[in-house]
Amino acid sequence: MKSVSPWAILLIILAFFLLPLLLAWFMYTGVIEFEAESTRNYGILVEPQIPVSWTGLTLENRTENQVGDEQGSSVEAALDRHWVILYPIQPSCDDDCISRITLLRQVHRASGRNQDRVRIALVAQGWMSGETRANLSAVYPKFTLISDPDGLLTEALASADDAAGNSGEATTYLIDPLGNLMMLYSAESDPNGLNKDLKLLLTWSKLDKQ
Repeated sequence: MKSVSPWAILLIILAFFLLPLLLAWFMYTGVIEFEAESTRNYGILVEPQIPVSWTGLTLENRTENQVGDEQGSSVEAALDRHWVILYPIQPSCDDDCISRITLLRQVHRASGRNQDRVRIALVAQGWMSGETRANLSAVYPKFTLISDPDGLLTEALASADDAAGNSGEATTYLIDPLGNLMMLYSAESDPNGLNKDLKLLLTWSKLDKQ
C-alpha cells in the first residue's frame, strides 16, 4: 500500500483553510449570491430612508403607556425613540380597515416583553370623529391615534412608495426610533412578515436605547 505524499497532505490542509476564505470572498464580492433565510426582510426597503416629521400632526388619544398631560400632549412625545408601525386610515374606519388594524394589534402583542419599544400609530388624513376614536380604541387601547390635517405625513408616505419602487398600494409603514421611514408593506402582504422583521430589529437593534 502506497503512503500518502507529504505534499498531498499539505495541499489537503491548505484546501481546508483556503476554501472557506475563497467562498467568503466570492459571496462578499457578489460572484456567489447567497442570503440566509433568517436574514431576509419581508417588507420593501425604502432607500434612501425618508425622515418623518411629527410636526403638524394632532394626537387624538393617549396610549396606555403614557402618563400625565405633558407626556401625552404631542405626537412626538408619544412616538419619539420608538419603533413605529404606521397605518394610514380614512377618517371613518370601515370594516376592512377594522380587520386590518386587528391584525396589527396581534403584531404588537406578539412583540411580548418588547411591547414598550413599539407603537402602533393609526393616522387619518383629516380629523377623526369621536365615534371613530371610540371604535379604534375599542379594538386596542394601545393604538396611538393621529390626525394629519395638513396632509404632510401623507405626502411623505407617498414619497416612500416612490423611493421603494412600490407599484401596489402600501398600507403599513415601519419607522425606526430615529424617525426614518425605512420599510413598507403592501396591502397584500402577510402581517406575519412584519412580525418577523420586527422581531429581528428588536433583537439586534439598539437605536431606541441610545
